[in-house]
Amino acid sequence: MTGCSPELRTLAAVSVAEQGTAHALPRSCDDGRVRGPGLRGTAARATEGDGREPAEQDTAPEDSGAEEPWIGWDARGVRQAADFPLFAPPAEWAAEVRGPQTLQPGHTYELDFADPDDSSVYRASVTFDAGQLAALPAGHVLTDRGTMTREAFEDVAREAC
Repeated sequence: MTGCSPELRTLAAVSVAEQGTAHALPRSCDDGRVRGPGLRGTAARATEGDGREPAEQDTAPEDSGAEEPWIGWDARGVRQAADFPLFAPPAEWAAEVRGPQTLQPGHTYELDFADPDDSSVYRASVTFDAGQLAALPAGHVLTDRGTMTREAFEDVAREAC
């Protein structure tokens, strides 16, 4: 039996302002609304051959059932899309906040949201780390398709709808 996954659309991007602040750029196909926007940062896991002895590597039971610890924020429900500093979602979103609200070394982040009317129709997501944002050229954004100009992102987001 196979399940259907929502279509991944290029509607989410992150940028860095001139003063160095990372920003979230969510775009919507539905009158500016998004469902369940969130930012989750998780610590990178040790991999084979990372130079540490097995006892030093981060290990977790495969079927522990425990949620992987994350930092960032989560806003449930349908929200009005807006550009904002990455770690300061709009106050009216009433986002649940976890951990430090700054980019952390050794963490991978995912900014994502879904179609506001039916989360099985589409979702948008961009995954990144602090190094990728630090290397982002001025006037560019990072998307699920890689680095592009802000103008190109706006065009791609319009076409995605």
